[in-house]
Amino acid sequence: MMLDTRKFSQEAHTALTELKGELEAAYYEKASGLVQGLAVYISTWGLHHLSGDMKKFLAGMAEDTRYKGKVYQKFLQKLRDFSGEDFEVDNEGSLIHMPLRKYTALNHLAIQLAKEWSFWAPAVLGEAEQS
Repeated sequence: MMLDTRKFSQEAHTALTELKGELEAAYYEKASGLVQGLAVYISTWGLHHLSGDMKKFLAGMAEDTRYKGKVYQKFLQKLRDFSGEDFEVDNEGSLIHMPLRKYTALNHLAIQLAKEWSFWAPAVLGEAEQS
């Protein structure tokens, strides 16, 4: 089977462009920084934690946390669509209870996709905000 490596770029660029349309401009640089840390986050904590954090941030009262939830939600939605795996984005249990081989493969794919998102984040969302 041949995999066109541009497919990762197409997926990432399209998703980030969509995300940009869903965020307020004031959060582009913060979102860019968050995206650039996704691969490390996933490799450290896993997709089930990402789903749990997404719910926590989306439910937050401050817009400063809700943008994080939107970034995580978009990533998980696009990962589900790209992978063809049937998991519920807003239910970390669907990831926690996934068979180990399937979860591990999905997690690995997520890390690769997150790296591509990281590459495109500055071009689409702007350079990350410096703390």
